[in-house]
Amino acid sequence: MKKNRFNLLAKLLISYILVLLFPMMVILFYYYPYSTEVVKQKEMDWNAHVTEQVMNSMDIFTRYVYNLPSELVNNRELKLYLAGDDDYQRIVIANEMRKYNATDAFIDNTFLYVKNIGFLFAKTGIAYTIHDFESPGVGYYYENWPHKAMFEELNSLTSPAVRPAESVIVPGNNRMRMLTFLSPLPLGGLNSPATVLIMVREETIIRLMKSVSEAYNGDFFIFNQKGNRLAASNETSYSNSSEFKELVSGFGEGRSGSGIYRINGKSFIVSHGISDKNGWKYVNLMPVSETLQDIRIIQRNTVVLFILILLLEVIVIYVSIRKNYHPIKGLVHLAKNLFTPREPRTMNEIDTIRYALDQLSSDNSRLDERVKSTLPVMRDNLLFELICDRYPSWDAFQKEADPYGVCFNYSHISVAVLSCETREGGIQAAAEYCRMVENRLPEGLQGYFFNSIYNQEIVFVCSHDSYFQLKAYLCGLQQELLERTRIHTLIGIGTPGQSPEGAHLSYLQAIRAAEHLRVRNQYSVLVFDEIEVQQTSAVSYFAEQLQSLELFILKNDVSAIELVMERIIAYIGHDGTPPHMVRVVYLNTVIVIFNGLQRFRQGGQSLLQLTSVSSLHRYTIEQMIDIMRESCSKLCDLIRDSQPPSRTASQNDILAFIEGKGMHPEFSLQLIADHFSMSISGFSYHFKKTMGQNFKEYIDQHRIQKSIVLLRNTNETLELIAQQVGYSNPSSFIRSFKKMVGITPGQYRDSNK
Repeated sequence: MKKNRFNLLAKLLISYILVLLFPMMVILFYYYPYSTEVVKQKEMDWNAHVTEQVMNSMDIFTRYVYNLPSELVNNRELKLYLAGDDDYQRIVIANEMRKYNATDAFIDNTFLYVKNIGFLFAKTGIAYTIHDFESPGVGYYYENWPHKAMFEELNSLTSPAVRPAESVIVPGNNRMRMLTFLSPLPLGGLNSPATVLIMVREETIIRLMKSVSEAYNGDFFIFNQKGNRLAASNETSYSNSSEFKELVSGFGEGRSGSGIYRINGKSFIVSHGISDKNGWKYVNLMPVSETLQDIRIIQRNTVVLFILILLLEVIVIYVSIRKNYHPIKGLVHLAKNLFTPREPRTMNEIDTIRYALDQLSSDNSRLDERVKSTLPVMRDNLLFELICDRYPSWDAFQKEADPYGVCFNYSHISVAVLSCETREGGIQAAAEYCRMVENRLPEGLQGYFFNSIYNQEIVFVCSHDSYFQLKAYLCGLQQELLERTRIHTLIGIGTPGQSPEGAHLSYLQAIRAAEHLRVRNQYSVLVFDEIEVQQTSAVSYFAEQLQSLELFILKNDVSAIELVMERIIAYIGHDGTPPHMVRVVYLNTVIVIFNGLQRFRQGGQSLLQLTSVSSLHRYTIEQMIDIMRESCSKLCDLIRDSQPPSRTASQNDILAFIEGKGMHPEFSLQLIADHFSMSISGFSYHFKKTMGQNFKEYIDQHRIQKSIVLLRNTNETLELIAQQVGYSNPSSFIRSFKKMVGITPGQYRDSNK
């Protein structure tokens, strides 16, 4: 008997171990082959990201290096063609150069070499002669650039050039590696009177590279358009090999990328990118062995952990089988721990399991009821977003509405607002009755009732045929509410529409019609088209602003409300406004703001106090303005809290829209903000945060870059080029071009012929 029992225990133990071992082995055999590839791919993506960040940072910091020659040319005090060999002129140039001493920490030093007087003026205000650069210790001595060859090149320079990082002995006999930018003044001119030398320390560039990621330890290289190395973060053994040079030269075929390459028998993760600004190549290398070092350790630890877990599980399973020889006992024990009988009684194992299953079924039913109870709330939110114009089309609305059983089968969509009399608990009774009415709507009408975000209001969104008399039906509903709930209501109806935008407009009209009835204390039903508007030959400035304020409050447009309020405040604060008009404007404006606040706060004690205080007569203009601003700020905060967050635009969406519309003369910040359904101020902040610079600066750069290509490759007139790149007139184009490039478009075309 014991032998049979042991055999059974062994069989159970083996079966449980196999059940445990099989998924663990599948996971293990899947993890090992693919984990290395996943890490490689992640590292390649990260290397590409770091390379792009370094390239973007260098483009930003070198922008001033390329703009500095234009600033020197535009400096009227630097009369380079008229500079003579006299002390006064040298003092003037030295003083002007000192102004550029603190302009950019990226630049170590700047020298203005004036050819006809043979002096080099540093940005520190020090003037050097040509001979000061001949020996170390006095001027800046280039060890690999002979003195004679240096000034021959400076005297004959006709286009910008960059010397790779090289050893330079600075005053004081300190040796540093410098990257030197050379540019004639003016840019592209023949027989230029001066040349600019801009020195940047290689260690400054290295710090910039490492600042992108402190934990990253790859090797960065920067090459010019010809493939010559300009700077490197580390001196490596492979940087001078033929394989590395051949690899770098092949990167000219693509703009950017990342991959694994072998150099001198060793594998590297290589990421590269080419700058659109100056054509420099940025190459980043990381040994694959260092990349996979952590994953190898994890893999070894995983094997050890797997073995330990397996041994532990074998022990646990064996002990468990010994302790729970009959599986039913373990199940009964679990059921007793999960559920304790409400009334203590003796139950056998089957009864205990049945009792536990009944409790699980009961809990599941209660959970279903709680989930179903949230469906009306979700449906109401969906309908509210519809009348607030959150859906661009019926397809987009219907896609979200189908799970909640919301649909509109008729062609016309109308919205009605039912405003109930203020009474505690009254709005709940009216809402419950309206919900009951939904199930017995007449033929030709289909709709839904839900509570508005405003107190004491119920919104009715419905679809109906063109011949259906909606006003007559709502008159009957108004009478039913009065008879069944003793609640007086006034109902405003908007005009029918056939799109989500039409539903939104109908909602705004219904609110306006209900407000019209409320002001006149009329508990009736009014269609928006029936409102009689008094025709006047002229409307005052304040009347226009007050009407705009009411409309923007109904539309919940916070930015427009704040703008109109500032206009009204400026009007009453003007010295020419009569005192009696100041009082009239103040009282009418405060009434409009308080009506808006009342929609969000029913019977608020603070609102009542503010209303009573605002009606006092002995106020100065400053006190009136403070009350208006405070109440407007409270209203705007409440509107923001009730609205869903605005849409945002990704960087790719913005770039795609600019690429398609950026060269049109009518392109503006208002146009792109409307496209992404954002306010001007909100989109301007989002654009600067996403793109790294303000909207106007980015568009001007985009247009000037396009105009440079047209100036180089075509013979079209400046007027035609200005129209193609989005400028309404040639003068604006010339002014923007000179501000950014340093010379006029005509001068640029002549210098590049």
